[in-house]
Amino acid sequence: MEDASAVVVVDARGIVTGWSEGARRLTGHPAEEAVGRAVREFLAADAPPPGTPLASGRAALRHRDGHSVPARLTVRPLLGVVGTPAGQVITAGPP
Repeated sequence: MEDASAVVVVDARGIVTGWSEGARRLTGHPAEEAVGRAVREFLAADAPPPGTPLASGRAALRHRDGHSVPARLTVRPLLGVVGTPAGQVITAGPP
């Protein structure tokens, strides 16, 4: 099933561990370039400073060719085996 939404999984340090085909279509970055990088590298210049938790709402993403892509983000916690925070699952789509 093909989904228009981008899905990105990040670990507790903010490093991308999962990158969907929808994320590639939205940002132009293929998974092999995104996985292992800090998720903040894919936010436009007006992104909150590092250390600020990502929150659901509107945001500008950085396309591979440099332009900003407006998006609506939904950020959900990813919990580890014992219920401790292990990262986040971020979905992005049209604003």
